[in-house]
Amino acid sequence: VVVIDHHRKTTEYIDNTVLFYHEPFASSASEMVSLLLEYTPTAEVSKGLAEALMAGIMLDTKGFIMKTGVRTFEVAAWLKQKNADVPTVKRLFSASMEHYRFKAQTVASAEIYHRSAISLVEGTHPDIRTIVPQAADELLAIDNVEASFVLYEADGFTIISARSMGAINVQLILENLGGGGHQTMAGAQLKGVY
Repeated sequence: VVVIDHHRKTTEYIDNTVLFYHEPFASSASEMVSLLLEYTPTAEVSKGLAEALMAGIMLDTKGFIMKTGVRTFEVAAWLKQKNADVPTVKRLFSASMEHYRFKAQTVASAEIYHRSAISLVEGTHPDIRTIVPQAADELLAIDNVEASFVLYEADGFTIISARSMGAINVQLILENLGGGGHQTMAGAQLKGVY
């Protein structure tokens, strides 16, 4: 068992590992994997793998805005050398007009409470598990919003996707609800809570 993780270490972590690579200051697990590959001379990195790793970094850093350091950009440059095409990676995040409208409706229905945007999703969508985190990201663009929480119901659970610009630690908030994640991105599932 190999663990490569950039999240805060909690009491419930995997032991008995052959390799436990834990770095909470890394931008993403994709950055950490890229570093391992970069310093493994025999590793072959295909264009597809380079683009997948670049996508992971772009997702976790919100497009190189959050939790980036010099190393993040060095890894991105190395992935570019391995033929990662940024426009192709950006297209991986594209969506249909219906998807975009549902996300816009979720963002528009949000209420602001103590510097946090909170939205309860009305209805359902086949891509709801993708749309909700994107809506949570979008809500951070609102003036004076430091954290966002988007909630929806699925299979007897209330699912929460939380995002932050860093001033509010959403990981700690959602850990108290049985969830987890990272300081700026976290989630939780509450059974039987509506």
